Amino acid sequence: MTEKENYKLVNIQKKELKLRAVRHEILVSDSEKALELILDAPSPATMVQSFPDQDLYYLMHKIGPSDFIPVLSMATSEQWEYILDVEAWDNDRLDLEYMTKTFDLLFQADPKRLLRWVIKEKPDFFEFYLFKNMDICVREHDDPTPDDFDDYITLDDKFYFRFPNKPQPSDEDTDKTPDDDSPKPEDKQDAWELIEKMVRTVADMDLSVFHGLLLETRSVLPAEVEEEQFRLKTIRLAEKGFLPTHEAIGIYQPTRLSSLRKRPDNSLFRQEPFDPEIPLPPQFFSAFIEGDDLFVTSLKFFDSTVILHLESELAALINKIISADKVKIQSRDILGKVIKKACAYLNLGLEVILKGNCKPELAKEVIQEYFLEDIFRTGSRAGITLKTKALNWFKQSFANKNHLPLSFFGENYLGIIGGLFLERPLYYDNYASGKEVYRNFSSLSDIFQTSRTLEQVIALDTMLDKLTVDITSFKEGILTYKTLILTLWTKDRLNLEPTLKPINTTTFKEFFIALFSSTDTGKTGQIQLNDLITWTAEATGINESNLTKEFLEVLTDLIKELEEEYSAVSPKNIDPRFIPHFLLKDG
Repeated sequence: MTEKENYKLVNIQKKELKLRAVRHEILVSDSEKALELILDAPSPATMVQSFPDQDLYYLMHKIGPSDFIPVLSMATSEQWEYILDVEAWDNDRLDLEYMTKTFDLLFQADPKRLLRWVIKEKPDFFEFYLFKNMDICVREHDDPTPDDFDDYITLDDKFYFRFPNKPQPSDEDTDKTPDDDSPKPEDKQDAWELIEKMVRTVADMDLSVFHGLLLETRSVLPAEVEEEQFRLKTIRLAEKGFLPTHEAIGIYQPTRLSSLRKRPDNSLFRQEPFDPEIPLPPQFFSAFIEGDDLFVTSLKFFDSTVILHLESELAALINKIISADKVKIQSRDILGKVIKKACAYLNLGLEVILKGNCKPELAKEVIQEYFLEDIFRTGSRAGITLKTKALNWFKQSFANKNHLPLSFFGENYLGIIGGLFLERPLYYDNYASGKEVYRNFSSLSDIFQTSRTLEQVIALDTMLDKLTVDITSFKEGILTYKTLILTLWTKDRLNLEPTLKPINTTTFKEFFIALFSSTDTGKTGQIQLNDLITWTAEATGINESNLTKEFLEVLTDLIKELEEEYSAVSPKNIDPRFIPHFLLKDG
């Protein structure tokens, strides 16, 4: 490369990096300021067209589609096509409602340019949309006008079209006054209304093109067109990192530490800042990467050149997650959840690789050594390992053999198990750290806590399987592991038949009085716990010394719960409706 060529390259790089900084400011600004920064730029069209497709699409949903129309008018046809690719499809089928919504936005942005583009570059796609929404008839010059042509529209007395899905005015509609303010769905354009405006515009532009468009629309084979358009859309999105679902799902494939791919030596630092011929990676995710977890803090140790390459990796990773989970990005919040999921798994993967030694400096070295995708898979493996363990246990469990629902294990255990049984296992947070019942596993503490609780459930289920109890004797009340254990314990101490039939409250008072009459100072509930352990050993035939630590933890929590709930309750106030830990009935 000559000195002159090198000088030009450096100038191009500086200009692009400066433009990138402005785009980043727009992306992280609030919607009103972002729109203002775009429209007030020295060259708004250049600014808009410099945005990577994903960033522009993110901005559209951040600012709001209707407010974004002036920006769409300056976008390139390739940017329009990306919006259609991600908005108009529902998996492998075209969504007519979203096609209408997207076409309406683009039509408002620049009607003539849109029509020239779709007719010239995407005729099959556009004709499929017309075919699905309108009927077309051609009348020869010597044919009389048919009697049933009342609802048809014609612009030249030769081509007639109508909209079979157009709502017909009813008697109630005719009775309404012009001032009737009946509610109308917001941001919803009727397809017939949009298409009529579009075909009239085409006719005004060129009547012969209008004729050709309607003739070709009549001969559309919708199944073949949809299949071919899906193939082309898949290719276009794959070039941007949105692989087909069956390929993208590999992002969740568990990866052992010994199988992690290592980067070439210092590959992050040896590369040029960027090639001007290759577009810079999108930055839409930057506004969502926040917090003080290991992954986020480790990024602060990299310089801007390395961050640029990591952004490319992160964007590719996020795209694969979107494809694998079949997410349709229809709002900023949905996109935010995907990005937070990527960051959570990356953070978990770093902690797994570092084996809990969570120092940002060490995390930086891991990122330098391994690809982000493999770190993500390492985090995925931790959750999938727990899921596999839970599924293998449940197949042979006491609850499954007796056809008991997961609610049998109570709210907390149900939450833990239910989260693991999901297609993508989730951590049961139960609103502890925010507004979510479930969230993605994001740290080793999440894994350890869930694993510990799962061990308790397995130990509990194993002991229940050793009890001699007739589940079919349960006829009324709510059956959980708590009511099963406590009811059988109560009946044994009252010398009653060991079934799951409710206990008479008059009889139960005797046990209730004894349950809370004996306390050991400083060791609340220890006597009760010891008696429950003794009964469990007797009922299962297992020596007390052989009871597992996890099962003893379950019994300890159960006694604590009884102490907290009922120790202050007077025996004369016992009411079966308010004592759900036992199977009781009035009497």
